[in-house]
Amino acid sequence: MLDAEGTVVGWTHAARQLVGYTAREVVGRFAAHVLPPPEEALRAASYAEQCRAQGGWSGTVAVRHRVGHTLRVTLRLSLLWGQDASTQWLVSVTDIGTLSSGTTNGPVRESLLARAPIGIVVHDLQLRCRLVDDVMEHHVGVPRDRWFGHHLKDLFPGFEAEALEAVMQQVLESGATKVHEYRAWPPASRGRAHVFSASFFCLQDADGETMGVCSMSVDVTGNRRARERLAILSEASMRIGSTLDVMQSGQELANLAVPLLADHAFIDLVESVPFGVEPSGQIGTTSGRRPLCCVVPVWPPSTQMSRSCRGCAKR
Repeated sequence: MLDAEGTVVGWTHAARQLVGYTAREVVGRFAAHVLPPPEEALRAASYAEQCRAQGGWSGTVAVRHRVGHTLRVTLRLSLLWGQDASTQWLVSVTDIGTLSSGTTNGPVRESLLARAPIGIVVHDLQLRCRLVDDVMEHHVGVPRDRWFGHHLKDLFPGFEAEALEAVMQQVLESGATKVHEYRAWPPASRGRAHVFSASFFCLQDADGETMGVCSMSVDVTGNRRARERLAILSEASMRIGSTLDVMQSGQELANLAVPLLADHAFIDLVESVPFGVEPSGQIGTTSGRRPLCCVVPVWPPSTQMSRSCRGCAKR
């Protein structure tokens, strides 16, 4: 985390693992004097100017490890807004060397690591919001001025806020990074829920003490729905069709539908036709009384209905 002048004001355990510097060695110093190799130190000023002009910056740069070797990383600087229009910068870095070769080429790398819209919020030790970026403001549709100094549960009572605050409290107590999925209803989605995946981690001050918790959220709605569809298909392939008995297959289909897809499922089975025998004239027509057998699972089970209906020969 950098202030508006480029001084490091917050550090993370992951940053120490990546570049070898402790919080005490970095916090309070200009990032441009610590991290870039000497040959790229002059370019740091131009990066800073681009950040201020564009409200952020992303690209591939060289970073100096504490022991002297150079790392090629994808770096992203995100502008965060604080109270009274103050600003800070969150610097997120991915070591290209740790990625597979298939994801380190040109547009793919830039899209995945640099340009994806990421919502960022920084909370203090009491879990009150201190900093927020424009993307997060768009995700939930609440102006950022309303965030500052408040808890999530005070701002968004229907936003799974209590679960998120419980995760943040665990991060503060353990110091470990946690990932949690939650739902929100952006105004642009017209009431349709979106699923977000958030990563929570601690920020450290110059003494290595925790000063707050930061969350980075990405909209994974499309991925979530695709996983759900595949899970339903997989479940259906295992639970439906275990026998050639029509009633049993109907029961299996109904049991899958409830409560996974619905609270009630009615499956009407027309009377069977023996092999080689013509169906009666009543089957497939709208006239006359057709003998039916019904399979009726209902959710919750306490409201289980009778497995019979008018015209049923079986229960």
